Amino acid sequence: MNKGVFSWRELLAPLRGKRPLIAAIVNATPDSFSDRHGTLDHAERIKFALQLLDEGADIIDLGGESTRPGAAEVEPDAEWERIKAVLQGILSERPGTIISIDTRHSTTAEKALQNGAKIINDVSGLTFDRNMAEVIAAYGCGCILTHSSGVPEVMQTSGTVIAGNTLKTVRLGLGGILENASRQNIKSSQIMLDVGIGFGKTRAGNYELLRNAGTLEKEFDLPFCWGVSRKSLLKSEPDTLAKRIAGSLALAVKLADADVSLLRVHDAAMTVAALTVAAEMAGK
Repeated sequence: MNKGVFSWRELLAPLRGKRPLIAAIVNATPDSFSDRHGTLDHAERIKFALQLLDEGADIIDLGGESTRPGAAEVEPDAEWERIKAVLQGILSERPGTIISIDTRHSTTAEKALQNGAKIINDVSGLTFDRNMAEVIAAYGCGCILTHSSGVPEVMQTSGTVIAGNTLKTVRLGLGGILENASRQNIKSSQIMLDVGIGFGKTRAGNYELLRNAGTLEKEFDLPFCWGVSRKSLLKSEPDTLAKRIAGSLALAVKLADADVSLLRVHDAAMTVAALTVAAEMAGK
């Protein structure tokens, strides 16, 4: 990748027509379910990240604040303390690793970029911290900007969830995010969008967005991140982790068929294996 302004298209180019990029989730939080338990053990988180890279992940998406529905905000200083050693440890072991930082806080984002992160994944779509856009523009880093109808504490509560016309509402919302980013000097090459599956949408609304995944990427002429792994839209009774993983893999294959750009996943090895088999079946 060229030095200077980040380019998603340059990163995506080698895999186009083969499979989406795989961003594997590493949460340095006490309530993570990314690997069946939460932990703040830095050495364990580094080991887990290296395992995900060995399993085929292209990007590590590292976060120190849970953004699941109902999760409370973590103060920026505490968030940075959770991820600092993990970020530095991954890059010490694997200097070429592309690391995305899942944060809504500009101070955390700036510290991470100064320590080697390349991408900021802001689930608020630049709405939570007014200084986030300035940091992203100044560093020329990649960014993932997500549509959400509210902060995690309330995004799945009555009155916040989008009741109908989900696709239209999200289209308009993403357009607004792009206008704001452009006004604040963030270049289109830096931007990846995210419809925010599970971020203030009904189950039916989530699936409406997923059915239009390929159309949305073409319509906006930008890459999209698709985060469906283990989420509640996969829930069936009785609800089990194994069933959610199976559903995650099924959606990963369907989304790959729609030529999406990136999948944000918990289960890197299984996702890569599923996509590889599906591609062989399709003769790719």
